[in-house]
Amino acid sequence: MLLALDELRRMDRHEMSARTLDVSSYSGDASEHSWLPSTDLADLLNRVGCKLISRDRPLVLYLAWAEQAGLFEEIADLGSASLAQLAERTCLNEAGVDALLGVMCSLGLVRNHPHGTYTLTETAREYLLRSSPFFIGEHLCAPRRRIPKPYTDRRPRLMTRLATKLILTLSPTLRFGSAKRLANQHARNLSASIAAVRTGEFANVRCLVDLAGGSGTFAIPLAQTHPSVRIILAELPRALKNVRRRLVAQNLDSRIELLGVDVFAMPWTLPDCDGIFIGNFLHAFSDRSCNAICAQAFERLPRGGRIWLHEMLWNARMDGPLITALWNATMRLAGGRQRTAGELSDMLLRAGFVHERVTPTAAAFHLISAEKP
Repeated sequence: MLLALDELRRMDRHEMSARTLDVSSYSGDASEHSWLPSTDLADLLNRVGCKLISRDRPLVLYLAWAEQAGLFEEIADLGSASLAQLAERTCLNEAGVDALLGVMCSLGLVRNHPHGTYTLTETAREYLLRSSPFFIGEHLCAPRRRIPKPYTDRRPRLMTRLATKLILTLSPTLRFGSAKRLANQHARNLSASIAAVRTGEFANVRCLVDLAGGSGTFAIPLAQTHPSVRIILAELPRALKNVRRRLVAQNLDSRIELLGVDVFAMPWTLPDCDGIFIGNFLHAFSDRSCNAICAQAFERLPRGGRIWLHEMLWNARMDGPLITALWNATMRLAGGRQRTAGELSDMLLRAGFVHERVTPTAAAFHLISAEKP
């Protein structure tokens, strides 16, 4: 586990002064643009009472779940295994297999191959196979938590859906538009949003819609950096009161316009704009929903208008960085997933956009931008 933590430090560093890259040549390797943070982020977040991931799950818990589900044994038995094979031979569905294997790959225990199969590394063979004299699986000191239902259910059950809806309704931290959720989003995404603004990508925008803009974590630094840009923050109507409080606190309530919008109520009713920004949002939804959102953005933009997607990305091998793997495991609980730069670029091309490019920002976040021809 000490080696895994060292890997996390090495893989999860990105320079603040971002570079623009061609999608075709972009590999997503953090080593291409690494930097050393001057302070410990976990210490800061503890002081402000914020968690990067809403549910506190230690890394050893994912390892224990993978061992409990028999992932290591099944991969060893098959030699090289696909997601579908592992879902068939374990208690996990494909979302659960993908969630746990993403973390295991990032920890250096499983290797993801380009043709979509997985093999064990030597470390996993020595310590996580029951036939090995060095097996430690029975001694993993993990919290006694069962594998989550969304990782094992073969079909979405009514009770599971109702339980998820109840949690989102009753928990202030998870409820969409609540003050606590907005505060969590703001602390989590602010540094990457500031880095995005500083890329220079938005210098020529006249009017930008920050779609599903949440707490204003992007709109606020954009307004402070580009005072001439008209900014419309579109968010669920029930969230606007809490968002407005944040804008007032920054003396930006007259600079940033608020608009009540449900992204999934299509077609959208938006003011005329030449830019649409969608930050840290698509990862929560299926490919079908994301394609519909990109297509709707294409319809709303004029010729020459631009779209920006700001997401925490997998590298091209989908085996890191670890923070992306952990977010992917969380998103898999609710039907979403993290994606690669190539996958998001393909969504934009499918919608009709052209000239897509990728710009690293911070903390595994990247801007994927494209233009309407």
